[in-house]
Amino acid sequence: MKGYLLQNDPSRLLRYRDSIYASDLLVCAIVYFDFFTFLKRGPRALDEICDKLRIQPRPADVLMSLLLSMALVENRGQRYTLTDLSAMYLASDSPNSLVPYYASLKNRPQCMEFRQVLQTGRPAGWSSKKEGEDWVRSMQNQEFADSFTVAMDSRGAFLARRLAETFNLTQHSALLDIAGGSGIYACSIAQVNGHLAATVLEVPPVDFAASQSIESKGMSSRVNVVAGDMFDELPMGYDVHLFSNTFHDWDIDSIERLSANSFRSLSTGGTIAVFDAHLNQFKNGPLSVAEYSCLLMHSTQGKCYATTEISDILMSSGFGQVKVTDVAADRTLITGKKD
Repeated sequence: MKGYLLQNDPSRLLRYRDSIYASDLLVCAIVYFDFFTFLKRGPRALDEICDKLRIQPRPADVLMSLLLSMALVENRGQRYTLTDLSAMYLASDSPNSLVPYYASLKNRPQCMEFRQVLQTGRPAGWSSKKEGEDWVRSMQNQEFADSFTVAMDSRGAFLARRLAETFNLTQHSALLDIAGGSGIYACSIAQVNGHLAATVLEVPPVDFAASQSIESKGMSSRVNVVAGDMFDELPMGYDVHLFSNTFHDWDIDSIERLSANSFRSLSTGGTIAVFDAHLNQFKNGPLSVAEYSCLLMHSTQGKCYATTEISDILMSSGFGQVKVTDVAADRTLITGKKD
């Protein structure tokens, strides 16, 4: 089975979907902020970029990770500067400037939405739906929650299997899949670990969609669902807390709160597990993750975080033995122990 999965790895298919907003963010930076002409005048720290261009820190951080990963800027001592390529072609005062070429796309709705997100820090409507709501509000609608849960379930069919194969849970007995969506990760892990009891925690109306999805997989006897808000007190009695593709929808303050909630309720000797698309410690790659972060920044309150950012939050909450493990499709598993 492993050989089959490696031979038929859908990672690049996931990337085609996840990277769809990255080019629009680049066009926005070039056309609406003349970013490369601005940076050509001299190196700038992130706070200076935000101040001079009047953009907010969260989307600015996503933009800089994208440009670093594209090798269009460099980070020298926490100050950003242009590369030779971007100085030659993306500054408006260059004789070789491609800015007019990019400007021909400035009226794309996504480019204009990014302008607002950069300026306000607030997410736009999910999938650029006209008069739509951001992801958090959209998930309160039963129809959207059902369709989104199905979408994440289809992605999880590959990623959850790879996580289940990678994550050693032989010494654990009870897993709480927090904000577990369709339950695909809990189901896959339970299939690999016959000794493990698994529970999915989800808010209404997603809990109903999760129950239906788990039943359709024939896993209702192994995986149950409880309704609850992960930002409230978590249920006790679990020695594994799994956050799969969860942290990337939220800001730093929210992630710190979730990590603290987990530490309080997790059984002694238990493990917190964060499975997600993470940037490296320098926040200059992988490019696929920097591209995906553009989509998240556009439509949610979050972004893709660096492995070091998540590790630091877990340790600040009290977790020890923090470890980063590569899984698949530029996704990584970050684990910590409650001693």
